[in-house]
Amino acid sequence: METTTTTPPPVVLRADAIRALPLVPLASSVKGVTQRILRQTASSVAGVMTVEAGHQLGRHSHRTNHHHIWVLEGEAQILDVTVGPGSYVYVPSGVDHDLDARATSRRTIFYLYLPPPD
Repeated sequence: METTTTTPPPVVLRADAIRALPLVPLASSVKGVTQRILRQTASSVAGVMTVEAGHQLGRHSHRTNHHHIWVLEGEAQILDVTVGPGSYVYVPSGVDHDLDARATSRRTIFYLYLPPPD
């Protein structure tokens, strides 16, 4: 039996289209953290997340997927290091981490939540 796979179409989102995406809370139990989902599949997410000053995501780890984080604006503590605009953070699966803006400014990041490479 022959199986067919379809390649998803390319996606281009200009800044105005991203601003128009719904701004949704990360989770009802996490206050001050919102996101806009740019693209999502069954195993991955690309998004823009904002952690308001005085808030944090909370320490957690991911069982399978890896995080890639680019700081777009503001400062926050990630892996116990203060990072600001232009910074990049890679968090492998299984590593406890937080996105903490309790003692810093509002922070906006672009993130990828991806399965490990084959």
